[in-house]
Amino acid sequence: MKPLLTARILLAASYILLAGCGLFETRDPEPPTSGSSTFVPPTSPDLVLENLRNAAAEQSTENFLRCLVDTLNSDQRYEFIPTAAAAGRYATTFASWSLQSERAWFAAMKAFAEDNAPSSLVLTGDFSVIAADSAIYEGSYDFTFRHGVSNLAETVRGTLQFVMHTDRNSIWSITRWTDLPVTDETSWSEWKGRFAN
Repeated sequence: MKPLLTARILLAASYILLAGCGLFETRDPEPPTSGSSTFVPPTSPDLVLENLRNAAAEQSTENFLRCLVDTLNSDQRYEFIPTAAAAGRYATTFASWSLQSERAWFAAMKAFAEDNAPSSLVLTGDFSVIAADSAIYEGSYDFTFRHGVSNLAETVRGTLQFVMHTDRNSIWSITRWTDLPVTDETSWSEWKGRFAN
């Protein structure tokens, strides 16, 4: 046989084999990954609280940060005011607190926890002010996170105040977070100071 004819026969046989192997058939879609998270676009201030609770329960660092102001889309700057006790204990840490600090402490706490360690955040309070582009939420918190670090409470309790604003895209977020202690309870600020180091 001539080489050109042999090449054509092989090429035709290849097409027949490929057509029969299902290479060009549509596939069933893959199931969603189990690591999905819940985040609702916060078009109202109450949705920021919902997202914060979900981020805590799902231990999602990214969704936790999405509850805080996006300084690329807002003129607002983020400010965290810790409890006086935590501010004294972690003075250097809180002197330069930023959005990156928020990422660092949350990610570090997750790193200490065992896989699938339970966590939950309960917020009990209400909005004292809701305006067109700003809101103030005041209430108590009860945050449990099984981080596994010895000599550090796995539940923090206190009261807090969130000042929220809308950004250029009409998305709500926390711009100022004030943490206030409850007597004989470990505060959220203690976790932030401890894990940000």
